[in-house]
Formats: sequence, C-alpha cells, structure tokens
Amino acid sequence: MLAKIIQAIKSFFNALFGSKPQNEPTTAKPPKTKPEPIDLAPQDGSEITPDTIVVVANEMDFPKAQPGDNAPDKDFDDDIFVEEQKEEIPAPPPPAPTETPKPEIPTPTPTTHQRYLWCLDNGHGKKTKGKRSPLFDDGTTQFLEYEFNRDIVSRITKALDNKDIAYFIVVPEEDIDDFLEGRVNRANSKKSTLPKLFVSVHSNAAPAASANSWAPDNVSGIETWFYHGSKRGQKMAGIFQKYLLEKTGLKNRHIKSKPDGQFYVLRKTAMTSVLTENGFYNNKKEAAALMDDKMRQKIADAHVAAIMEIEDNGL
Repeated sequence: MLAKIIQAIKSFFNALFGSKPQNEPTTAKPPKTKPEPIDLAPQDGSEITPDTIVVVANEMDFPKAQPGDNAPDKDFDDDIFVEEQKEEIPAPPPPAPTETPKPEIPTPTPTTHQRYLWCLDNGHGKKTKGKRSPLFDDGTTQFLEYEFNRDIVSRITKALDNKDIAYFIVVPEEDIDDFLEGRVNRANSKKSTLPKLFVSVHSNAAPAASANSWAPDNVSGIETWFYHGSKRGQKMAGIFQKYLLEKTGLKNRHIKSKPDGQFYVLRKTAMTSVLTENGFYNNKKEAAALMDDKMRQKIADAHVAAIMEIEDNGL
C-alpha cells in the first residue's frame, strides 16, 4: 500500500514538472559523421598499388568503330557523358576552269581548320601533398611535379598558338591542391562550338621505402591511361604513347586502363580523355632527365605531334 502511495506521488510530480519517467526509453541523437571525401580511388599512375587490377593494351592496336557508328561508349558515367559528334570537314571546291593555263601558279597558304578544343589539365598544385622527388645529392635540388606539369603544358600551348589550334588551360593557378572536382567541372562547363578532348599531363612515381627514398632503377618509362572500355580513349592514348616513345626514347610501359575505380578525371570528364605519365620522378636517373630542358621540350613536342595527328585525322 505504501509503495502505491509513493508511486502516485512520483507520478504527480512528474506530471507537474514535466520530468521523464525512469522507464521511458530515451531517443539518442545519431552520431555526427564527417562528409565523405570526393574520391578514394587512385588519381594517377603514381597512386596505383601492386594489388590493383590494370589492363595493359598495345598502343598500336587501334579499336575500329563501324562506319556511321556514333553511339557513345556505354560504360561512361551516364549522368555526365555527352556524346561528341565527329565534325565533317567539307571538301574544298574544285578550281574554276581557265581558258589559258598560266605558266606559274603560286601555291596558296592553307588555312588552319580547328577540329577540337583541347582541355589541357596540368594536374596537381603546389599544395598537393607528396608529388615530389627525394632530394638529390646536393641536398637542395628536388623534382616538383606541379612545376613539371605546368612547364610541359606551357610549352605545348606555345606550339599550339603558332599552329592556331584551340585549347583551354584547365588549371592556370599554382597555389592549389589536387582540385579534382574543380578541374573536371571547368572542362565540362567550358563553352565551345568545337567538340572537346581532355589531356591530363603528369609524371609518375613508383613504390619506394619512403618518401625520401629513391625507387629502384628498373622502374621507369612512359605510360598513357584511358577510360576503360572507351574505343576513342584507347585510340587517343595510343597516338599520344606513340609520339612520346618516338620523341623521348624512354621505356615503353604501354597504354593502360583500370576496370574498377578509374581515375576521377577520366571518369567524370564529359569528353574523351587521356592521362599521360611522363617518366618517373622518384627514379633518380629519370628524374634528373625530366629536369633537363631538352627532355622537357621533347615531351611537349610529343604531345603537340599527337594533337596535330588527331587534328588532321580526327578520332
């Protein structure tokens, strides 16, 4: 009886002051979660781990599309892929007939026809962690990938200016990080009456004991990446790889793609895209070569030669 009286008094005060009964379950607030990073997959060849599945293709084995087949590659991200129609170049009109042939007819200077807008992506920025070689023997000299990427793209654009080829530098800034989403958004949103192609310029890195250790000497060379399953991407990568090998004489690591977790800039750009890996900056011998002005010019010239072949013949 006494227990019932005590319980009644507790209930009275609970109702009066709004206290929650002891037996009533409490609703816990869900724990706060940090936003997911933009992408956890490797972003270039230097971040590929030994257990990653990579498909290596012959750069001279160009996949052939059927005549009149303008369908997009089916495994691009459907939400962002926009098919590029190949631009038809009208044939020049036949020369007008003349009554009397002239002994000397000067050859007219051909006018440049711009087929594509080249989105040139110079990769990482100054704030990107890593992406630099160990110090050389003098204790101060170091290869910085962001500087290399921008120097190569600068050399490419100088040549394209002379050839009147349309281009867009995706990241002119230096004081930035990877800027992955921004790079892709800039390329995708760039207005152009020409179809767009995307080339991301990089230098590679091999697994090493630490960031301050040089990689083995036998890991070296050139490789070019394309979006897995893209016929146009594979052909474009093969053209760039061909000229990079021809101009530099570096080891052929072939053209490559990843069936899963593909590089963000290849997966999210709404155009055919490739990523060139121009030598290994943590291979001591190759890093020294990549810092040489003559080698850098060869790498830039190779990119220009590939661009010009595609400008002339299309993809």
